[in-house]
This record gives sequence, C-alpha cells and structure tokens, in this order.
Amino acid sequence: MKDLDTLCKVMNSGDIKRYHTLPTIGEQTNATHSWGVAVIATYLHPNLSAKILLKALMHDVGEIETGDIPAPVKWENPELKKQLHLLEEKVAKNLEIDYELTEYEQTIFKQADMFELLFFCVKQRRLGNRHINHVFSNGVEKLSDGNLNEQGNKLLGFLLTIYGGL
Repeated sequence: MKDLDTLCKVMNSGDIKRYHTLPTIGEQTNATHSWGVAVIATYLHPNLSAKILLKALMHDVGEIETGDIPAPVKWENPELKKQLHLLEEKVAKNLEIDYELTEYEQTIFKQADMFELLFFCVKQRRLGNRHINHVFSNGVEKLSDGNLNEQGNKLLGFLLTIYGGL
C-alpha cells in the first residue's frame, strides 16, 4: 500500500456490514468475511500465491464506495452488477490493491467466497435463523457447476450434511 491514507481506507472497509437486507442473528463484517475467504482458499488449494491471499483479504474494499449490494440484486440486474464491478475495480486500482489473478486463481477465489457464505449460513442456522435457507440454497447452486476440485467437493458435501442435520 502506498501510504497511511490508503491503509486507513482499507482498514475502515472491514467495518462494512454484510447481509443488511436479511434478518440475521448478530452481524458479519467484510473483515470477518474476507478472513474466512482467505482461510477457505488455502484449504481448497494449500500452495496459493500471496497475490490470491491478498485478493481474498481485500476483495470487498471497493464497498467503501458502494456498500454491500446483495448478490441477488446483482444477479437480477446484470448492468448494475457490471457498473458496481467497474466502480469497485476503480477504487482498488486507486488504492493500489488491484491484484490480477490467473484464471485458476480466480476460480479458487470465487469458490472460497461462496463457501464462506455457506459457512455463515451454517452458523446462522445453528443459532436458529431459518430465514437464511434460501441464501444457503443459492450458494450451493453457484458451487454446483462441476468445477470443484477434490477439496471443494469434500467441503461442499460436508457443509450440505451439517446444514441438513440442523
């Protein structure tokens, strides 16, 4: 990072609240989410480059400009999704935290991001939140494209099993 102002912006982005349009028990911030994405990415592929871990840790920093727009809103509005992506990329570029990933690294990163969502849903369900079921289902659907490696398949099976048992 280039300076202390950049560091402060990146640090402040960790406080952005996720799932603000859903009833949740407690809250999740971008900091907690991003840490989870990085940890899951190392599970999916233990020998990752520092670049993908940095991307995992800072991938939602652009939300200091946009807030956390719910994924279903972006899925239903492709043009909005594109514009938000461009804005968030611009923020990352300005802060010099725009990490370019290989196609494989991008796949692992996106899977880790979605798996983190599933872990959040499991935690919510354990706490008694039944409003999160459709979020879990959406996450499973996004991961069921057949591109998971062996670790990813194991993790998806595990999460499906424990979620179904709650």
